[in-house]
Amino acid sequence: MEIFQIDKNGQLFISPSIDDWQIIANHDITVVCDMDYALDKGVPQVLDELLYIYCPFEDDTLPNLQRLHSIARLCANLVLDGYNIVSHCGMGHNRSALLMGVILTYLGLSGEEAVALIRQKRQGALYNKIYANYLLELPKRSCFAEWYQKGLPDILSI
Repeated sequence: MEIFQIDKNGQLFISPSIDDWQIIANHDITVVCDMDYALDKGVPQVLDELLYIYCPFEDDTLPNLQRLHSIARLCANLVLDGYNIVSHCGMGHNRSALLMGVILTYLGLSGEEAVALIRQKRQGALYNKIYANYLLELPKRSCFAEWYQKGLPDILSI
C-alpha cells in the first residue's frame, strides 16, 4: 500500500484501500476517512486513538454534498488541532481526492489550487471529470480565516 502526502506538514494524505495499518501508524495518522465500499480489514480497536469515518459513495456521480462538506469541515478543524488525516477509497484517485479537495478549500485554497496540488502529489488523481469540475468551481472558504493568516497557504502551496 502506498500513501501520498498532500501538504508540507505531513497532516494530509490520500491512499488506496488500507491493507497495512503500520503505514498509517508510521505517519501518526489518527483520522481515517473511508470512502470505499467495504470497511477496512484490521481497523485498530484501541480506545481513543483513531477516528474512523465511513462514508462510502459511488464513483460516478457526486455524493450527498451536504454530508461531504460536513466531513470536510470536521477534517479541516481536526487538521488545525494538529491531527493527521488520510482520505482513502479503492484506488486513491477520485473519491478520496474529492474529499481532500473540499478539505483543502476549508483550509484556504481555491478549488483550482486544490486540484492542482492533489494532482501534483497523487499521479492520476481526479480523472473523474465530474469530481474535478466540481472542485474547480469551489472558492476559498473563510471558516478558518484566522488560521490562514498564520501561514497555512504557505504550508499547502504548490
